[in-house]
Amino acid sequence: MLSKALSFFRKYRLKSNLKKLSNHLEIGNSHFFEMFSINLSNPIKDKKYIKIGDDTILDCLISFESSVGEVIIGNNVFIGRSNLICRSKIEIEDNVFMAWGTFVYDHNSHSLDYKERQNDILQQLSDYREGKFFTENKNWDVVDSKPIKICSNAWIGMNCIILKGVTIGEGAIVGAGSVVTKDVSAWTVVGGNPAVVIKKLEGELKK
Repeated sequence: MLSKALSFFRKYRLKSNLKKLSNHLEIGNSHFFEMFSINLSNPIKDKKYIKIGDDTILDCLISFESSVGEVIIGNNVFIGRSNLICRSKIEIEDNVFMAWGTFVYDHNSHSLDYKERQNDILQQLSDYREGKFFTENKNWDVVDSKPIKICSNAWIGMNCIILKGVTIGEGAIVGAGSVVTKDVSAWTVVGGNPAVVIKKLEGELKK
């Protein structure tokens, strides 16, 4: 019964939200809950923005802040109602659990220079009033962006924030409500804001 329900959601979302983007996706035998959605404005012709493996369940929003970037999601992954916000690259390997309310954000969004942030607002207003996507002409040259990688067998608790440039190692666990600003070693448990090591996983808890 569950597999039938998942197949229904997969077909429904591919017919509606994803149909217009089908040339930019590579999707294995995976499934999508009703909330799964993609925001992508002015895609580059023939560019594959999203690659998804087999036996994966997604109930999340994937947003591309410009016409560049790439999201790769492996096999046997579950992502609850979370947000993946990409300009550079977000890679999620196999057997990863990501709970509801998590944000994975591979860039700073704005410059540290307040004058550049003022320009951002003015440009957003101009684009919006012209009926364009509001960041269509954003100046990304002043915004820092670095890829994020979440390695196989990791578990991300609910309401976490994972910021640019972070690698979360194999089998690592990120406690609920954590803000991850630095790499997380394999087979460790981290938590807090900013996230720090709580314990190391040993013996039978490792593969």
